[in-house]
Amino acid sequence: MINLFENYRQVEKDLEESLIQAGYRNRTIVLNDDGYLPNHVNSPISFFSGISENKTLKNHSPKFFNEVSVPNYWEIKGDGQKAEIFEGYKKRGKINYSEVKREHRAVKSVEWLNDSGRIRAIDLYNKYGMLYGRESYSDGLLTLTTYFNESLLEVILINHVTQSIQLNYKQKKYIFDSYNDFIIFYLQESKVNSSQIFYNSLGRPYFITEALKNKEPDKNYNHTLFWQEESADIPGNMRMILSAKGGATKTIIVQNRQEYIRIHKQINVKSKVRIDYLGYLYPIKKRNKMNKSILIVTNSDNIPYLSELARKLSDYRFNIAARTTMSDKLLSLEKLSNIYLYPTVESSELGNLISECSFYFDINYGNQVEDIIRTAYENSQLIMGFAETIHNKQYISPDNIFSKQRWEDLSNALLKVTNTARGYQTALAEQMWAAGQSSKADYKEVLK
Repeated sequence: MINLFENYRQVEKDLEESLIQAGYRNRTIVLNDDGYLPNHVNSPISFFSGISENKTLKNHSPKFFNEVSVPNYWEIKGDGQKAEIFEGYKKRGKINYSEVKREHRAVKSVEWLNDSGRIRAIDLYNKYGMLYGRESYSDGLLTLTTYFNESLLEVILINHVTQSIQLNYKQKKYIFDSYNDFIIFYLQESKVNSSQIFYNSLGRPYFITEALKNKEPDKNYNHTLFWQEESADIPGNMRMILSAKGGATKTIIVQNRQEYIRIHKQINVKSKVRIDYLGYLYPIKKRNKMNKSILIVTNSDNIPYLSELARKLSDYRFNIAARTTMSDKLLSLEKLSNIYLYPTVESSELGNLISECSFYFDINYGNQVEDIIRTAYENSQLIMGFAETIHNKQYISPDNIFSKQRWEDLSNALLKVTNTARGYQTALAEQMWAAGQSSKADYKEVLK
């Protein structure tokens, strides 16, 4: 049994972690390898290049931005967001950083520009600081992607013009006319059991499951589609799954409750494919006691009705944290006795605030700071916010979202749920239900 994902984003991580918690420790295979996949995740690129089996690389670190090799007299200029390469005043390249939080200014790719300023090639670097791939461009169009082994020998060559793939493997050259054929060969060579696949995309993973069935039509496949997207109409490929007789996909699991309801309303054919709903097993830290402490994490001083809320909720402590320095506008609020400011907050101090505060107010404009809403949810903070400012509806009960013009409704709702400890726990349970929190028993029941 394997998990087959096209990418490894947060939704794939959430599904994988939910399956593990429920007892399904499948091998995870990701088709799009960006060089920074966790060690436990497999990919065709890491397999054929030998990276996954090279234990000496485990001690290597990513390449820092100023370690990129450039010609003599060229210069690298970098900041916290990106770095650029110059020959005098002429821009010759751009260095893109990894998005992995712990890898500060680690190189993910280097875009090399021609004299006209267009991309001519992109060098791909992995978490070991190794040049593992290169994309070649012609007139701005991607024509060839090459992946290397540790000795920089060409292993995989993807021709984007002919859509063919060349593989140099075990001293032999293989030519595949399609990407599906290449992946099927990989599944065979890596000796995985592909009779039961959990996949989450109607793109490449779906076509691979169909290609497996076409290659061995008599084999008893039992695949499961975890549908994590939202759509107004049932996608065409999903309709094909539902209408197929003896298809490889036996179950569709929808991971958004409203999407599940929409799909069920649109089904107008009898199908042997079972459709069920399952949310996620988020790692929730239980909060046994409630206190009158509120947290706001912001990178903006535009927090509507903050002073009004603080005066109305005078018995509550408002903790406002920022990773950066604070403006005079925010600093002036400290004159209110129940507002406490934490400029340039350290991670340990922010962690303490998250643990201590029973409530999170999502009422600030500006970008979300470090996925704080998800963090608040996982730490069992009751989240309340304004419709105009909320950053992630997924983890907030609709009953706790208010128009900023009706800010008193927010304060009244807070007072209502804090009348009793039971009211607070009920509100937390409603928040988890709205976010689609499932249980191990749910998973075992649906996946049995």
